[in-house]
Amino acid sequence: MAYVLDACTLIEAKNRYYSFSVCPGFWDWLLLERERGNVLSIEAVRDELEDPDAKEWADDHATFFDSNDDSRVAVVSNGVYSQSRFTQAAREAFLHKADPRVISYALAKGHVLVTQERPAPQSKKKVMIPDVCEAVGVAWKDTFQVLGELRARFILDTRP
Repeated sequence: MAYVLDACTLIEAKNRYYSFSVCPGFWDWLLLERERGNVLSIEAVRDELEDPDAKEWADDHATFFDSNDDSRVAVVSNGVYSQSRFTQAAREAFLHKADPRVISYALAKGHVLVTQERPAPQSKKKVMIPDVCEAVGVAWKDTFQVLGELRARFILDTRP
C-alpha cells in the first residue's frame, strides 16, 4: 500500500504550507518516500499541473509519477453517476480532470488517495474526490494525516 497524491495536494503544498523556498525539506521528503515506495503520483496529475513552479518540479522529478492505470475508470465514472445529486455539468467537469484517473489508479493498486479536498455530501455543483472515493471503496487521507503516519520530520538547521 502506498499513498497516491492528487494535484491539489501538490499545488496547495507549494502555495501554502510547504513552498519551495520556505520548506524544501517537504519536497525532499516526498522524493525520499517515493524511493521507499510509500508516496507517488501519476502522469495525469503531472500533466494537470499548470503552476509554472509546480510544473518545473514535476518535470525535474518525472520518476515521482507512475504511468496511469485507467483499468478502473469505468468504476469511478459509475461511482460519480450513481450519485444522483450531482448536476450533469458537475459530473462532466470532474470526469475531464485527472481526478477520476488518480482514483482509478488507487483503486486498481489498493493504494490510499491523498487529497486536501473535504467530503461535501450535500454538494450538487461540484464533485469532490473524497465523496467518489467513498462511493467506490478507495481509502483517502489528507496530507497532514500522511505526514503523521509516515513520521515526517522537517528539522530546522540552526548552523550558521
